Amino acid sequence: MVGVHRPRRRAAWIAVAAMLFTVAACGQSRSDSAVDDAPLGTPTVTATVNVGEGPLLDVTVDPSTGTAYVTSSRDDLLSMIDADGGISAIEVGRAPAGVAVDPSTHTAYVTSLAEGAVSVIDIGSRTVTATIPVGAVPQGIEVDPSTHALYVATTGPGGAVSVIDPETLTVTDTITAGRSPHDVAVDPSTRTAFVPNADDGSVSVIDPETLTVTDTLQVGKQPYGATVDPSARTVYVTNLDDRSVSVIDTETRTVTDTVPVGSGPQGVAVDPTSHTAYVVNLDDSVSVIER
Repeated sequence: MVGVHRPRRRAAWIAVAAMLFTVAACGQSRSDSAVDDAPLGTPTVTATVNVGEGPLLDVTVDPSTGTAYVTSSRDDLLSMIDADGGISAIEVGRAPAGVAVDPSTHTAYVTSLAEGAVSVIDIGSRTVTATIPVGAVPQGIEVDPSTHALYVATTGPGGAVSVIDPETLTVTDTITAGRSPHDVAVDPSTRTAFVPNADDGSVSVIDPETLTVTDTLQVGKQPYGATVDPSARTVYVTNLDDRSVSVIDTETRTVTDTVPVGSGPQGVAVDPTSHTAYVVNLDDSVSVIER
């Protein structure tokens, strides 16, 4: 998702944000059977959207509405790009980074690098309803779609993964992962969490029942972002210093491939219908991985 110590480029990821929310909106106009049977068209950039100062390499699309959410680190904003192209923004915590959406509860969550906290946003009213302390330098954040629990990667001293109860809005568990965990990806079919650790080139695998690390997989140099394609049983992990993406089989818990991409890959997203992965590189390029 994002990193606090690296330069960030704007054009590539905002273009991907526009593309992804367009794809999501187009998918909603078809019936479920049509989505299952018909492939998506060729992805194209339809707009470049201004969303504030210092947008980070993280974007989330709410599949129920097609709204895209983008954080802007230098002006403390969360921008919301509606499926019809409308744009609005609200103030969140200082230096916002990661963003996650729970469509079933109509809630968005944003990590604040400077405050060590997570802002809770009511999507309907578009207001911050709570702030949850989670630990130093929180970055990636993800929702368990079954329990609605939140996983937050914190990269401060003794980096860990904080688990937030969605009812009490408190941290109920802290899981020791690798060195400098930067992102969290949850497999919705198994609820297993995958956490790339930038400083030791590893991915921690977290069991959702015991909330413990059950496997540690070695990937490339400085793994940053991660995403899951559940039906393909695949995790994609960007390796910032390797110009590569590691492909992990979620069943065997092994790295099955390493794909060369552009310079400084950070953000990654997947289209679960076509099983196409989009990788945002710091050289202002987007690498497309097809299976």
